[in-house]
Amino acid sequence: MDKYQIHKFSKKLLQKSVFSHLDHYIKNMAVGKQLQGNMFAPISINVDLTTGCNFNCAHCIDEHIINTGKLLKIDYIKGLIKNWSKNGLKSVILIGGGEPTLYPYFEDVVKFIKKLGLQLGIVSNGARIDRIEKIVKLLGRKDWVRFSIDAGENESFQRLHSPLVKITLEDVLVGAKSLRKKNSQLQIGYSFLVISDDKYVKKIKLLNNIKEISLAAKLAKENGFSYISIKPFIDPEGTRVTKISSKNLKEIAEEIKKSRKYETNSFKVIGSVNLRVFYDKELEKSMKNQSKICHVQFFRLVVTPDGIFQCSLWRGFDNAKIIDANKKLDKKYYKELNEERLRVLKKFNARNICSEVKCLYSPFNSWAEKIIKGSGKSIKPVDDFNDYFL
Repeated sequence: MDKYQIHKFSKKLLQKSVFSHLDHYIKNMAVGKQLQGNMFAPISINVDLTTGCNFNCAHCIDEHIINTGKLLKIDYIKGLIKNWSKNGLKSVILIGGGEPTLYPYFEDVVKFIKKLGLQLGIVSNGARIDRIEKIVKLLGRKDWVRFSIDAGENESFQRLHSPLVKITLEDVLVGAKSLRKKNSQLQIGYSFLVISDDKYVKKIKLLNNIKEISLAAKLAKENGFSYISIKPFIDPEGTRVTKISSKNLKEIAEEIKKSRKYETNSFKVIGSVNLRVFYDKELEKSMKNQSKICHVQFFRLVVTPDGIFQCSLWRGFDNAKIIDANKKLDKKYYKELNEERLRVLKKFNARNICSEVKCLYSPFNSWAEKIIKGSGKSIKPVDDFNDYFL
């Protein structure tokens, strides 16, 4: 459905500046040696600064951890990022959990991350876009801001997100255009979560937004966005299984085809990998064919007020939790963090737990598994293309 490969995680980890992480992991896993978690920080982290959110989306996958009154202590998150940046951390994504721009020290954290020379991504609902405007000039060509919009009309925007503050779709679009004027090189994304006509949460039928995909693409292009990313609804209940009827799949494909006419050198329409699986049975098979160990978790972690977790999909769940957050960052804490990080890596059985999840990281995990077992090609570093987001 598209040619853009933003989810080629194996290629990202082959870059010369991070290759030592991958090489250490592959070689030690292959012979059963102890991994040196203390020497190798994650390459990329997701950070939930706060659980607070000013939207009330019925389809929110993190509903179980939203608005609990918790937030990361500023000294804790700064200290953690600084420590990891000395040991290989390359990128930070401020996301949720809650809405990152509601964090009282949002601007301070952004300035700190950029001062360390790290790449930065921000995922926001756009209601406090004024806070992003204050730091937008600090962001570089490889940094990005992505707005979770999921609609092409304001009525749908309101119904899908149920904002707890006064905000319209037009407000977000105007704000994005303002960001573009202040920073011409910044990557700005329009996120569109596709909800088909058979989706329910807590017995409430969600609004079908398929027919607004092409309209959203048009709005995105007109308002200075770099791309629109179209991805499938993920069930916040149960096993995370996503199913789409053949009728809806045809409608989605037609809408994406209509959206393509808006593409230019500076604006792209991206169908996510976990949407493409519905049209590609071989890809679906590969993404559901989980290795027992989720290898990518050695290279990426999720930091939240509830603790550090090995996966964003399982944030807030005990089986994916590594350690509590907001503790004193002393030698004892880092020792426990590294020990638990390796313990969870081996204990978390992705083959069973994620058996029905169409996971973005499955192709990487399968690739790494083959190399570890000696059936894959040997790895060699490639020149850096400076994309370290995982």
